[in-house]
Amino acid sequence: MNGKLHILVILLLGIMLLAWAPAPPAGAQESADTVDSVTPESPADENPAAEGPASESPASESPAAGAAEVESATGETPGPEKTGLFDSLKISGTLNSSYQFRSYDGQDDSDIYEYFSLRLRDIVKDRVDGAFSMYWHEDLDGGSTIQGSEWYDPFLDIDQAYGTRFRFYTGYLDFKGLGFDDSRLRVGRQFLEDIDYAHFDGASYRFSPLDPLEVTLFGGRPVTFYSSSHGDAFYGADVRYRFTPQTKVGARYYRYDAEPYNDDLAAVEVWHMFTPELQTHAEFSLLDADPYLFQNDWYFRWDEYDFDAVAQVVRLFSEISDQTINFNPYFPLLHGYEPFTYGSTLFTKGLNEYVSLNAGFDFRVTDGGLDPVAEATNRDYVRGTLGAEFYPVKQVTLSVNGEFWSVDSGDEFTGVTGEVEYKPCKGWTLAAGAEYGEYVQEYMDEFLLFFGQEKVFRITPDVVTYYARVKWQPTGKVYTAARFEVEDNSLDEDNWYAFQLQVGVNF
Repeated sequence: MNGKLHILVILLLGIMLLAWAPAPPAGAQESADTVDSVTPESPADENPAAEGPASESPASESPAAGAAEVESATGETPGPEKTGLFDSLKISGTLNSSYQFRSYDGQDDSDIYEYFSLRLRDIVKDRVDGAFSMYWHEDLDGGSTIQGSEWYDPFLDIDQAYGTRFRFYTGYLDFKGLGFDDSRLRVGRQFLEDIDYAHFDGASYRFSPLDPLEVTLFGGRPVTFYSSSHGDAFYGADVRYRFTPQTKVGARYYRYDAEPYNDDLAAVEVWHMFTPELQTHAEFSLLDADPYLFQNDWYFRWDEYDFDAVAQVVRLFSEISDQTINFNPYFPLLHGYEPFTYGSTLFTKGLNEYVSLNAGFDFRVTDGGLDPVAEATNRDYVRGTLGAEFYPVKQVTLSVNGEFWSVDSGDEFTGVTGEVEYKPCKGWTLAAGAEYGEYVQEYMDEFLLFFGQEKVFRITPDVVTYYARVKWQPTGKVYTAARFEVEDNSLDEDNWYAFQLQVGVNF
């Protein structure tokens, strides 16, 4: 174990000991008639990575040693006096550790993954909160070499390719009640979930000058883990207004500066609830003053018949090419993002307490007339899914799902998955299943095309994956899980083996 790893482990253990340590003695309770007598809930963390449930400290704490009890005029004894700087502080968080082993073609790979999040509530009572989250990946055995200096690693992932071990996701402080009673100033590394999941180092200020109006101002330097963002800037504003309890509209603008490219996005949104069972959301945006994207989502449920439906339509109006990384992060590898229309539907229907069905359909159609490079990276397709779940007894769930893809140029995929899940007792979950996939791929050899031969090659591999998993959760704060799988490819003599062990703690 190297020095940095020692330091990290000691730091994490220290934080966990701090979280689980008894609260310090407190002093007198605040008067019930003060404005701070009730602690409001702090806003939800906007990091997409989920944090563990908060572990609230006791509502009342023991008085300090030797403190004298003073009788009030009513004969009641006042509560303990709070004198400590961090008496109101409540600490919660999540630590997820995962070990992964993989084996293929005579080679092995072992990795460790860690995700840690920390939530600090009421650093200053009713005024200051904080949060921190990070990810760490360690490749325990490195890559493999064959034929001298030739590099070969079937387990190579994006973290190893870029030499990334640590990812600092969030680290910020929330200052509440600055300027407006329900305002929040967030300073540090953060996500803006409502602003295209923007990830940046800077500040955001959310406030409500009028009851139906909510404004968010933000700005800072964008965060990216795979390229430099030095000198880049990201800033803008988001405004939302609720006309009625059923209707809300919004508008946002932000600018992304990354020399030599600059992008401006302006968007309008509307949310409307026709009934509690039928709701919709629509958004239209401009990119650099040109029509960019339209998206419309629909949500419907019919409780009487145990029926749910979700539908979405997306239209990209113009090509996204060599622009800022926020809009086309894969341009160096996949080139331009051509205009397309996308649609999807998903239906779920409960037949009775023992059977539930689901069905879905997706399609993507480009505008056509693309050059050969664009055609290879902008594919048309249709996709259909069909599945069912069965609950013969309370502890058992049986599921089967089918999937079919039809892609342009004659490519197809057919897949079927079946699984049995069993919960023998509280805290235990056992499952086993199998996945079958049939691939049909057609392609032309680029070398033969160079000589004017347009011969089409067709390959049809079958892949079968067998897996089993077990999860034990003795309490709501601790769990451990394991998964083992074997993948058999008809075109490969060697099987793929994988094993994963996870331990999670919510404190």
